Parts: sequence; structure tokens; C-alpha cells
Amino acid sequence: MPNGGDPFWDSALSQLRAVNRGLSFEMSEPQHRCRDFVITAWGDSRLFPLVDSMVAAAPVMRRWTFIPLKPAMGFDFTHHYEHILYDPKTMWFLPLEAAERPQDLGLRIGVPSLREIDQEAAEHAVTVILETGLGERERAADVQHVEVVRKPNDPAKEGYLELPELPSYIAWRKRKLGNL
Repeated sequence: MPNGGDPFWDSALSQLRAVNRGLSFEMSEPQHRCRDFVITAWGDSRLFPLVDSMVAAAPVMRRWTFIPLKPAMGFDFTHHYEHILYDPKTMWFLPLEAAERPQDLGLRIGVPSLREIDQEAAEHAVTVILETGLGERERAADVQHVEVVRKPNDPAKEGYLELPELPSYIAWRKRKLGNL
């Protein structure tokens, strides 16, 4: 997420927001003097075509790669939000399905030590974690509903799976439903 107060960050964010208020960006750390500039729509699939067209029209620049939407990065990372550390490797998910919409996938995400006062922050953090782990486009296409709850004492016994297994679960589910 952009760092307020830095002239580059402020200018880049201002330019993106002039195009659409729902846009933002993330940048990678420099790798061999090259950086990735990711334009994100924060999961708003209505803005995906706009982001795609902006990146397609971006100039080719040495040392910069422009990327439409957050790419899948897996779940081997941690995320700090509002002074709380969220570790996807300690989270579990329970797949949810509705009989009236069998194609849709819902997830109940169990977060360790979740307190009621942290609920809103945890929901935001889990959204970022899912978009980072699965990729922004994939998260929007593959997960239609998310609930955030306190992780049960014995999540496996209650049918939960470890969050890093989510990409494999989604691939298995797509094969099962014939969507591949």
C-alpha cells in the first residue's frame, strides 16, 4: 500500500485516483535495480478492464515492469494491519457452499486469537491476504463470500483446512465442477 508523505507515492496515488478513486498501487522492493509497479483495484472486478487497459498503454521503461492487479504470491508471508500481525500460515479456512448457487465458493477464515474489537481490521487484513495469496483477479473470480471468525481450537476436526492449501482446494473444486 502506498506510503503517505513521500512525494513519489503521493504523486503516483494522486494520478491513479484522478483516473478512478478505486485505484491504488503497490511496488516491489528493487531487485537488481528493477521494480514492479502493480496497479490494484482492491478486488473491485468492475475496474479490472480499466486496470488492464492502463497497463497495456503504459510505456516500456527500463527498470520498471507495470503489472495489472496483484499477482498470486502464495501464502508464505505475513501482513501487518493496525499494529496486528496476521500470518496466513496460522489461519484455516472452511469451504462454504449454498445450495441455490453451487458454483459460488464462500470461505470461513479462522484467525487465531481474533477478538471482537479486531473484527473489522481482521476482515480487511484477510481480504488483503487472499488477494496477495491467490492473486487479485483469481480471488475475485474464485471466492464469492468471506467470513472471518476466531480459529476453532481443533480446526481440522471441524472440517477446516490450512489456508496455504486454498489454491489446491480451488483447483480441485474447479475440476470437480468441470470448470477447467
